[in-house]
Amino acid sequence: MCADNIQSVNRALTGVNRPNEVGQFQKWARVYSRGDNVNAKVFGDAVILWWLTIQPTARKQWPPTYDPLPAKFSFEYFNRGGPNGVFLMLLCLGWWANALNGDTDLTDYTLVVNDVSWVLEQITSQAG
Repeated sequence: MCADNIQSVNRALTGVNRPNEVGQFQKWARVYSRGDNVNAKVFGDAVILWWLTIQPTARKQWPPTYDPLPAKFSFEYFNRGGPNGVFLMLLCLGWWANALNGDTDLTDYTLVVNDVSWVLEQITSQAG
């Protein structure tokens, strides 16, 4: 487990800097439409901030970098909340994608999607 991981992996991902829509989704019987009317820029900025908040210290930078990780580095922090930890981030990406339109700059969205994908690849390679 990462040294800066102050919560047990059995606890939920931190709510610090989490987009408000995620809390509403959890509070109101997991109604997926809670994020249907988000502003792409505002919500995207909130997703980035939360994504950085849940990263271990070695990965708290934007835009993300893919420098070699320390030998004993672990992504166990992302398993907080079980499958809901991963699901909530994917749900945010879906809500954000739905808010994008032809005039939206896709740079940040693409960076987050690629970074989430990279982290999931690291998790699966560590598990195997």
